Amino acid sequence: MILLYTFLYITINAILSILGVDNHQEMLKVFFIGLLLTPVAGIGYLIFRKRNQKRIHFYYCEQCDYIFPVKMKNCPICEEQGKKVKLSPYKSPYHLTTKILTLTST
Repeated sequence: MILLYTFLYITINAILSILGVDNHQEMLKVFFIGLLLTPVAGIGYLIFRKRNQKRIHFYYCEQCDYIFPVKMKNCPICEEQGKKVKLSPYKSPYHLTTKILTLTST
């Protein structure tokens, strides 16, 4: 009976570790927190880390196709060439990929 509980305990911790990897957290850290403390502490750690993650916003220059991780008013590369191009928020790589595919397919 103890063997069954031990197997169930380790299985729950392995599932928590996989969930931690999906949230870009360290798999072993979540596994050992759940294993040494309790699976409930592992869930608490996952929720706490998810709430404290900061999202990075990127900005995109449509003229030179450069992506900046810092908010700026105009593209510094285009300003060196004498052009004033405003940076727009970068939505996702998929958005840019679809633009490139439509350009190459025509």
